Amino acid sequence: MKNNKEKSSIYTKLLSSFSYRAELINNSSESLANQILNIAELTEKAIKNGNKILFCGNGGSAAEAQHMAAEYCATLDHTRPRKGMAAIALTTDSSFITAWTNDFGFEDVFKRQVETLGQPKDILMAYSTSGNSENILRAACAAQKIGITVILYTGDHEKTKIEKYADIIFKSPSSSTPIIQEFHTIAGHEICSLVEEHLL
Repeated sequence: MKNNKEKSSIYTKLLSSFSYRAELINNSSESLANQILNIAELTEKAIKNGNKILFCGNGGSAAEAQHMAAEYCATLDHTRPRKGMAAIALTTDSSFITAWTNDFGFEDVFKRQVETLGQPKDILMAYSTSGNSENILRAACAAQKIGITVILYTGDHEKTKIEKYADIIFKSPSSSTPIIQEFHTIAGHEICSLVEEHLL
C-alpha cells in the first residue's frame, strides 16, 4: 500500500492532469464547436439521403472506429431508442483483415473495403492521431475518387499527409496521442447526439 505522502502526490498529479484537459477545452471551445457542427450537418445529410458511414483507424483509433459505429447503428442513449443509422467499422472483420494483410500487407486494408463497400455520398470517418497513417491515407484517397465525403480526425499538427484528401478535418487541440483520442471521443459523442436530435 502507498503511504499518505505518495497518495497525496498522486492526487495532486491527477488534479493537475484534469485541470490541463479542462483548460484545453475552455481555450478551444469555439473552434471545437464549429468543427463539430460542420461534421454533424454533413453526417445528418448523408443519413437522411440513405447513405452510410464508414469508420477506420489503427490501434486506439480502431477501437474508436468500432465505438462510434456502434453508437450510430445501436443508439447513443438507450433511454431514447430510435431507428438504427447505417454505420460500419472497417476494423472489425478479422477474417478479411487477416486474409488481406497476410497476402498483401496493411497499406491497402481499408482502401480495399472502401472500394468494395463504399458508395458515392457515403461518409468516411478516418481516424489518424498523426494524420499520416499510410493505410488511412490510401483509404481517404480511394474514398475521394468514389465521391465519398472524407472526415479526418487528427491532432494539432501543422500539416499532415492525409489533409489533402479530407473534406473536413477535426483537430484535437493537442499533439499528445492519448489526449487527441480523448477529444475524438468527445467530438464523436457530440456529433452523434446532434444527428440524433435533428433526425428524431
